[in-house]
Amino acid sequence: MLRLLDMLDRLSRVMAILSVILIFGIAVLIIAEIVSRTFLDHSLSFAWEFSAYFFAVAIFCGAPYTLRTGGHVRVALFRGLLGPKGQWGMEILATLIGVGLTLFAANAMVAFAWRSYANGSVSPTVDATPLAIPQGAIAFGLVLLALQMIARLLRLFLGEPPDDETAIESFGSE
Repeated sequence: MLRLLDMLDRLSRVMAILSVILIFGIAVLIIAEIVSRTFLDHSLSFAWEFSAYFFAVAIFCGAPYTLRTGGHVRVALFRGLLGPKGQWGMEILATLIGVGLTLFAANAMVAFAWRSYANGSVSPTVDATPLAIPQGAIAFGLVLLALQMIARLLRLFLGEPPDDETAIESFGSE
């Protein structure tokens, strides 16, 4: 079981690296657009569209790693008022709600991407990007987030720490 959780953590880390590359790609595309317009008097038709796709994919593919490292926003209003068992129960409840929401969102996005693929949907731009590509990548990130949420629940039940605070320090050392 712990081996599967470790594999999921590694995959989440790889997707976080992909998210960083995509954010860098956004900067490159926008700079290229600015340079092209300024010096060549020509707009790159794909720059803004692909930047938006990169942004959405980066968010959803980076979310599982962010969850694992405890980076998501939390409301800890009552945490200090509860004892250790109450805090554990609150973590379980919040994680169960998170599992439900992420499974719902992942299921909906997978179905959406599949419909786009089956229908051959393309973007309404001159580039006519097949929409199943960015939608599929977003769906993959949501599925991975749901799996990481389930892994968090398992860690709570196994008595393991649900957040990996050491991951950020060791991110570049692997």
